[in-house]
Amino acid sequence: MPVKGLCFKLDDVLSSETRLNTGLYHRVVRKLSRRPGAPARTPLLLHLLEYQEEGLEPRAWSLLFHDVPGLARAVRYTDLLQLAKKTVPVGVPFQGIPEVACALRKAGIRTAVMAGPKCREQANKVTALRLECLFDAVLYTDFFDRNATRALTWTLEELKQRWRDLEPGEIAYIADDPAVDFPAARTAGLHTIRLRLHKTRHEFDEPRSKIEEPEREFTSVKSLLSALCRNYRIDPDRVLPGEWDYYLKPRPWRSLGWH
Repeated sequence: MPVKGLCFKLDDVLSSETRLNTGLYHRVVRKLSRRPGAPARTPLLLHLLEYQEEGLEPRAWSLLFHDVPGLARAVRYTDLLQLAKKTVPVGVPFQGIPEVACALRKAGIRTAVMAGPKCREQANKVTALRLECLFDAVLYTDFFDRNATRALTWTLEELKQRWRDLEPGEIAYIADDPAVDFPAARTAGLHTIRLRLHKTRHEFDEPRSKIEEPEREFTSVKSLLSALCRNYRIDPDRVLPGEWDYYLKPRPWRSLGWH
């Protein structure tokens, strides 16, 4: 059965979550440093980047507020959180993603983005990357559902309702987390593809059961996009940046096996 709809996860599939966080830190710190009595921009940014390297992104603002002397004189903690939520980060999609997304839509393939929990931070990422212009639909999971797999399954069911003229077997979900993404996609009856990128949150996560195993796995954005081009007969010379010729021409494309 040919796949006529593709749903891409946002974080670490369409764009680097780490780079988006860094882009947010830069913009918030620039705003903070303008406030009377605020510490200098450089130490604030270095602290945030250090927390990111240590894997403490969820607590970064709390740690910054309590660890940097003088910050409390310039801003209240609640105001700091609001500032972070209202700030749109600096970011770009992975190279080749915008071009291939447009080519897929022109080829009649439906495309969607799974942006994560419905919250201001994720919506800001969508805005920063201009994903609403590139894809047919942007989806969010229920922020208040503590079971991530269940929340994702419900959202994928919503996608099936939007694309009700497509069979579940005609839709594929491209993601990176074997513990959450692929069980939900399989429960919804979708095809599964994993993009396992270096230095990402789920790089070393291995499937623990059959339901967590993707049907296909790619370890670079280049290999994934070249497979999509091959599968949907898209000429990369016409849609991808010129430097991609070096990577795609010398060796055969890896096909997804969809006809």
